Amino acid sequence: MYLIVDIGNTLAKFFLYNKGQWVVQEKVGLDLCFEKIETLIGNYAGLQGVIYSDVSHRAGFFFEKYSNHFPVIKVGFEMRLPFTNDYKTPDTLGSDRIVLLAAASQIYSNTNVLIIDLGTCITYDFLSSDRIYCGGAISPGFEMRYKALQHFTGSLPLLAPDVVENPEGETTKGSIHSGVYWGIVDEIKARIDYYERNYNSLTIILTGGDANKLPKTLKNSIFAHSNFISEGMLHLLKLNINL
Repeated sequence: MYLIVDIGNTLAKFFLYNKGQWVVQEKVGLDLCFEKIETLIGNYAGLQGVIYSDVSHRAGFFFEKYSNHFPVIKVGFEMRLPFTNDYKTPDTLGSDRIVLLAAASQIYSNTNVLIIDLGTCITYDFLSSDRIYCGGAISPGFEMRYKALQHFTGSLPLLAPDVVENPEGETTKGSIHSGVYWGIVDEIKARIDYYERNYNSLTIILTGGDANKLPKTLKNSIFAHSNFISEGMLHLLKLNINL
């Protein structure tokens, strides 16, 4: 039995796997993260290993107290990876992006893969069909764009993200919603077009908490299933647990 812990910027997600199938899937706010981990570890005896990804850098030494009981693996650039990392600054590649690349290499082998992750930031990562990662892009996500419009102007209000069908905003609020929503959609379409022009046999994966805001008809894309990230982390755990 393995415990998968994905600590993001706003939420922590937990997956408990038994014989390759997840039996527990939960998420909590970061304030309850470590309490939930202790509960899960206490409730399920016989854990064979834990792997965690921590983009918020909150875990610190929390997991050290368990390292004498079972293997504890932290996702990072120095671990054994199922792809070649050709990033020019490999030590700055975030654990969240490493996990997505690991998942893509496991689930979509022998094809070029573009992974688009819509969270606090929007990340674009390209993995070639021969499992080489060269880089990608990072841009502001939905909430960050709304907050920037309010913060850097004197009169624009802070709005909650919304999905709008009409690109022509008829009010200031409508114009903000249109600018943010269609700006992101058009950005994603342009990035997809670039990779489709330059690479054959391209698989496009959309994932992240805000992926559900995108049109379901977005060109040639696959909306990742809910355990896409956990399967990538499980793959990384098994690669590293006996090293």
